[in-house]
Amino acid sequence: MTEADLQALFESLAESSNARGMVVDSGLAQLQSSHAVEIPSAYRHFMRLVGPGSWGSFLHFHAMERMSTHEELLAPFMDENLAQMLEPTADVLVFANSDNGDMCGWHLHDLVRMPPDDCPVIRIVPRSFDGEVIAASTAEFFRLLLVEGANLFGVGTLPLVFQSRLLERGG
Repeated sequence: MTEADLQALFESLAESSNARGMVVDSGLAQLQSSHAVEIPSAYRHFMRLVGPGSWGSFLHFHAMERMSTHEELLAPFMDENLAQMLEPTADVLVFANSDNGDMCGWHLHDLVRMPPDDCPVIRIVPRSFDGEVIAASTAEFFRLLLVEGANLFGVGTLPLVFQSRLLERGG
């Protein structure tokens, strides 16, 4: 699937869902400042055309300025035991989470050492600290969901319905 094909899919999803999309420059700058990484172009295009929100009222996508690592998300609960269990997925930069507790993201070390568009998408299973590769790239992740209707989260095919979420200012 080409980048143009993926963009056409995002445009179709945005149109059918009345999605608003968003300006991504400030989010990219914030991620670059806080984590020193580039984000895969497929996610940047998704945010620009569709924006943050929920897919099928199940999978919730985060604006770039709201992304955190798995470790940052669990910081309030951190102790020595949790830190040790978290080690395999601590550096996963989470871009989406599901209603059943799944988290999707990329390992920061992959985003640093590889071209961002080649970084695999990791799924962190609920109540676990194990990460599994669910797509070879972000473009593949979106293709699996949008084109193939892949059951990546054990709940069947997600409906092609997207509900935008407005970002709160100042927080």
